[in-house]
Amino acid sequence: MHTDRFVVFKFQDEWLVTYADREQTSFATREDAERSAFDAADILASNGHAVSVLIIPDGSDDVSKPYSHVEGSVRKKNLN
Repeated sequence: MHTDRFVVFKFQDEWLVTYADREQTSFATREDAERSAFDAADILASNGHAVSVLIIPDGSDDVSKPYSHVEGSVRKKNLN
């Protein structure tokens, strides 16, 4: 089964969300980029698509801490 993948990463001074390795949307903050990626993934998942969201930290993040700003409903939802 094909998996639709969203990638969130920082490039220069903006956060980008890439979908299907082609489409990119830029955001001023990481939180806005993550929200957009998770919202789009949720829509695809509710229509039966397999989805994943990859968040690439920018180096200043503490990757050992969980993302407290990710909504609980998104973290709990099983997208498989």
